[in-house]
Amino acid sequence: MGSRRRSNRAMVAEDIEEDVSQPSSRRRRTMDNDSEAEEEDNYDDDCMEVQFTQQAPELSQPLLPVKPAERRNLDQLSRDARNKAVTDLSRLLLFKSLAGESIDRLKCAKEALGDMTNEKITSAVFEDAAKNLSDVFGFELKRVPEYMERRKNFPAKFKDRMFVVNELEDTGAHSKAIHGIHDSSSIEKGLLMVILAFCFCKGEVKNDSSRWISDKDLYRLLNGVDENIPAEPPTSNKKKSSSASTSRMSLSGKGGVSQTPDVDSLLHKFVEMDYLLKDKEKEDNTAASQSEERGFIYSMGPRAAMEIGRKQLLSFCAEVMDEAPDPTMLAEIEEDGIADDGGEYVSAD
Repeated sequence: MGSRRRSNRAMVAEDIEEDVSQPSSRRRRTMDNDSEAEEEDNYDDDCMEVQFTQQAPELSQPLLPVKPAERRNLDQLSRDARNKAVTDLSRLLLFKSLAGESIDRLKCAKEALGDMTNEKITSAVFEDAAKNLSDVFGFELKRVPEYMERRKNFPAKFKDRMFVVNELEDTGAHSKAIHGIHDSSSIEKGLLMVILAFCFCKGEVKNDSSRWISDKDLYRLLNGVDENIPAEPPTSNKKKSSSASTSRMSLSGKGGVSQTPDVDSLLHKFVEMDYLLKDKEKEDNTAASQSEERGFIYSMGPRAAMEIGRKQLLSFCAEVMDEAPDPTMLAEIEEDGIADDGGEYVSAD
């Protein structure tokens, strides 16, 4: 996805050839090369300074209130037992959040509390563990946005799933300290942003206002961004060929890190991390479609809504195309009650 320049080896070969054929021009050539190197450094600096307007993510929901009976059950435990339960769950939630793993309420309770779940204290322990994360690390344990939960076809598993959100307001130093900032991580984040933008801005609007994009359209659009990405999704009856895998990783950047990500594996990763929702395409009764293999469709997941948000994606697309945000899409967000609670749209100007 980066610009293509001459390799260092080619530049050195040209230098040697010029030194042999035109030795008297060495000083002029050196000055020209220094000027070219300075221009490339300035180009890199300019690229590093590219920033996009920051918009508020979707408004998440707090944890469900604890029943008085569960609070009493926890308070009746010994201090050591109570502290162990809260500490073990706090540690598990922190590790899972930093690893980007899903936080399922029942599964985490069973893993951290074990037989103590029989004491009917789960909600109270979650509340205390969430307070620990907030007080110590500035992390907030939240439920999925309400507008997603209202959707008719929203997967039921997310109603019992929580996410850790970093709500500290700073210059980004806190996020950089806890998240990867290496080239490979930056490439993944860039690909995720582009995929989410395609899902939201190019996806088909369903009856419940969710937007879904087919894997065929997604790969075609990604191939338009980077020709080394396959133009078609892999089929289930045919494994990825080695040549396709090689072409996907053919461009190398600084430190040998590929500038073209493996979209197949990263799509799977984004779905596992709840950045994306994935579903099977519905069957079409036409003769042509019956001979074709059913593909998949993708949509924005709850983690992406809570960490990035639709307003940020809309701003990202508008600034990339140097256009004003689509008023229809802005109205769609406002209808969900996000603009009032999450903040009005902030223009780049």
